[in-house]
Amino acid sequence: MPDKQGLRLVYLPVSPWSERARWALDHHGIAYRPIVHTPFLGERRLRKLVGPDQPRATVPVLLTGTHTITDSWDIAHYADREGHGTRLIPEGREAEVQKWNQLSSDTMAAGRALVAGALLASGGALDETLPPSVPWLLRRAMRPMSRHGTRWFIKKYDLDPGNPRHIAQYQKTLATLRAAVNVSAPYLLGSFSYADIAMAACLQAIAPVPDHYIPLGPATRKTWQQPILAADYPDVLAWRDLIYEKHRKPAPR
Repeated sequence: MPDKQGLRLVYLPVSPWSERARWALDHHGIAYRPIVHTPFLGERRLRKLVGPDQPRATVPVLLTGTHTITDSWDIAHYADREGHGTRLIPEGREAEVQKWNQLSSDTMAAGRALVAGALLASGGALDETLPPSVPWLLRRAMRPMSRHGTRWFIKKYDLDPGNPRHIAQYQKTLATLRAAVNVSAPYLLGSFSYADIAMAACLQAIAPVPDHYIPLGPATRKTWQQPILAADYPDVLAWRDLIYEKHRKPAPR
């Protein structure tokens, strides 16, 4: 197997798209150098990495040394080809996994809008978006810049945070998952697959997983919550928590 020590993954720690890619690589034991992307501030570097052919520069981005892979679905395929362990996209079942992957992506897009709107309204969460090198005493004074960066992010993805369709998308997704899984037979395809990763990751925007999986500041954590939806679907969130417990290693500190 080729040496993977040269792999670099550009990612956003809070992003469910990045979480899907990291989980696939970690599942297969593929070593990579993580490079944290900072929205707005890191946009120029990201655009250089993805090249001019991409209509929008987004993370995750996997740099293999010979290829630049710019979608978590394609990164999962790469992990299946190059890693070890059970395949996440089983042969003959790619269409089924892709169906769940698309539902996950549609749902995460709704979550992105909900979180961006909540972030814009939270001074504390805006403070937490700044890089760790920025002293806390300066963060409040830099809120106008953080707010500008958030508005830039909303414009970049053409988000409409207040649109009720985002909650409707989550209600549809949660009902679909409730009908498909239970804690005694948790896997969407009968055994662990990328379908489970994709659907577990998309629930982050209504009830975040614990910090030992995806660290969030206390104010930021509140922006990733939809308490009414979470209260209506505790069984689905219990399924998500089980998938994490059984198949996701804690994030390195």
